[in-house]
Parts: sequence; structure tokens; C-alpha cells
Amino acid sequence: MKKYKYIKYLLFFLFFLLCLIIFGYNDADIMWNYGMAHAIRIGEIPYKDFNIISTPLYAFIMSLGLFISDTYIMFLIEQSILCTIFIYLLEKYLGEKYILLFIAICFPIFIFIFPTYNFLVALIVLLLLIFEKEEKPDWQIGILLGLLFLTKHTVGGVFILLSVISTLNIKKGLTRILYTIIPCLVFLLYLLITKSLYSFIDLSILGLFDFGKNNKSISIVLMTLCLIVFIYTIYSFFKYKKDYKNFYLLAALSFVIPMVDLMHTTSYIIMFLIVLLSRIKIKHNIKQLIIPTLSIVLSIFIMNVIYHYNYYKGVVLNTNLVREKGLLLDQEGKDYVHKVLKKYKSYKNSHIISMESMFFDIESGKKITYFDVPLHGNLGYDGIAKLEKNISKMHNHYFLIRDNKNGQFINEVNDYIRKNGVFIEEYESYEIYKIK
Repeated sequence: MKKYKYIKYLLFFLFFLLCLIIFGYNDADIMWNYGMAHAIRIGEIPYKDFNIISTPLYAFIMSLGLFISDTYIMFLIEQSILCTIFIYLLEKYLGEKYILLFIAICFPIFIFIFPTYNFLVALIVLLLLIFEKEEKPDWQIGILLGLLFLTKHTVGGVFILLSVISTLNIKKGLTRILYTIIPCLVFLLYLLITKSLYSFIDLSILGLFDFGKNNKSISIVLMTLCLIVFIYTIYSFFKYKKDYKNFYLLAALSFVIPMVDLMHTTSYIIMFLIVLLSRIKIKHNIKQLIIPTLSIVLSIFIMNVIYHYNYYKGVVLNTNLVREKGLLLDQEGKDYVHKVLKKYKSYKNSHIISMESMFFDIESGKKITYFDVPLHGNLGYDGIAKLEKNISKMHNHYFLIRDNKNGQFINEVNDYIRKNGVFIEEYESYEIYKIK
């Protein structure tokens, strides 16, 4: 039986790794998260050296494997291990019903398993549900809540508050708060030692005002799904009184504030389905549903491959790049990457501002900077003005710039460079300017 379990989890691991390689090749969030882990690996300090708006536990965890091999494929291997752990915890919490949730994890484009700090948040929340179910000591739950805060402070803060309230007991609540503070104090000490406390406050606290103002991503379909889950949550407080799961489901609403996009909504829906399945009693033998479930998952996989067929038919794993080993690129993409890299390296003191900044800085061996996640709300309070001020002091530096239609992208900074820089040339999709 144990041998079967080992094989089962190995198959899950291989499946997740395959999905991440095939479906995550064109997701900027994946490259940004890899870049942050890579930056820590090469000795850079979060907040001080590069812009990360959340608390950095995920980046630190993912940097560990990069000490073995600082490559994109290693980053995906690490995420696949976390995904497999998630499945193990899901089975522990739901029993055989976990297989039913496997469909939701894969639908519609496997986005839930993409390597971002949102996934680690979901994994820690699942572990919290297990701790609550098993009535673990409050100090252990407190430590876990602290780690959740260090993964994504905006979500963790809400979970801490509602977890404490859910105890309905002052002593238990205070114990959770006390032990939640311990990981946070370690993080505070790190910020003080690295002299990055001010930068953290600017990016992760004051910067939230800019983030909320500039990142109101809304979809009617996703909003409707969130509304349904919220209504169910209110219903649960009347139907299942004093159930800790009510408070955790309410806290999960923080996943979609302020961005009701597919990635954040998927995490919220998964939390809802975990709670829902934990309450539903299925009379039929779950094992009879394994084949239909796997058939649905396989169908989702095949449909996604067919949808991207025109791209995949000319694609092989790229092994020519130094760090991006395992990245899918077609021949046209490979040629483009190598041309831009060659041009980028030909200029001394050069910087790229585009949605590809992180990719080219990693591959060219440059340090990760505030130019690598060029989005509104990711640069601290009044970040655009501060970045433009810094650029004005970068005399004899070259900028390769390219605008993006994404509403979050900082096209204003590119306009500033056009206005204040000297045009050098246009190369591939980039304009090149020099700041005198």
C-alpha cells in the first residue's frame, strides 16, 4: 500500500511538472516570481535592491533549490514538489474526496498551480484547516498564521484577525496572536539588519494605495462567482454555527481584493470547494469516480494543448539559454531572444523596461532592479515619479524600452525616457535611448 502511495505522488509530481512546462511558458507572473527567488540566490536584498510588494517567504523558499541549480527548470521542479505536498494535505483533510477537487485545480488552464506566492498562501491555509480540524495547540496555529503573513501580508492579516475571532475565547485568541508575532519579529529583525525597513514600508504598505488605485481588474463572470461564494459564506454562518471553516472562508475573500482576476479568483474558488467538500457526505464509492475524474483532467489537458497547437508544433525545450533551461520557445522566439540579448549586452550601463525585463536581466547576468516588475502599484507610493527622478540621474545609461497594452504597465516612464533621452536606434521591437 505504501509503495502504491509513493508511485501515486510521483505521478502527481511528474504531471504538475509537465503542466508547468507546457502551460506556464508565457505567464509573466511566473518569470517575476522566479526572478525574485533568483535575486535572493545571488545575494540581493528584497525591497532594497528590487521591488517586491508582498512579504517574501515564498521567494526565500524557492531560492533554496536555486543554490543547487539556478535555472528556470529547477524553479518549476520546486513548485511541482509544493503542488504534490498540496495534494497530500488535501487527501489528509478531505480523504478520498480530494480526487474530486483535482478537476478544479486543473480548470481552466492549470493557473492555480502556477508558481506564485498565492499558491503558497493556499497551501498554508489548507494546513491551517488541518490544524483546526485536528485541534492542534493554539501556539502551533499562531506560528502558521505568522508564516502566512510572511507569505502575503494583505491576506495573512485578514486570516489572523478572523482566526483569532473564530476561537471565541480570549485566552486562545491571545495565544495565537502572541505566537503569530514570533515569525514577524524575525522578519522585522531581518529588515533592520539589511536596512530595508523603509523600503518595505514604502512598497508593501504605502504602495498599496497606488496598487489599489491602478489595479482594479474586474470581470463580470468572476465577480458573479465571487458573489455566489460570498452568499454561501453568509449562509454558512447561520447553517453551521461556530464552525471555524466559516471564518476561514470569509477570510479567503481577501484573495480577490482588489484584483478580481482569474488567478486570484481561482484561489478563492478552490478554498470554497475545499470547505464545501469537507461538509458534503458522498454515499457512492469515491473510487468509482477516479476514472471519470482523470478522464476530465486529461480532456482539460488535451483541449489546452489543441488550443495552443499552432505554437506547440514548432516548440522544443530550450537548452541554449543559461538560466532559462526548460523554457518553451519556438524558433522565431529563440531568434528574437538571442538578438535582443546580444544587443542588450552590447551597451554599457543598459536597462530594459518592458514586460520582458525580468527575463532579459536574468539571462544576461544582470542584477534584478526596480525596472524588472514595471507595473503600477509595484513601485511604492507615488512610484512613477520616484522612478523618473532616479532615471534623470542615470547619466550615460542606455534604455531599451517597449510599451505594453496591459493597463498595469508603466507606459508613462517610457514616455518620460522618450522625452528626456536621446534616441539611438530602433531594434526588433525595442526603442533605444540614452540619458545624457
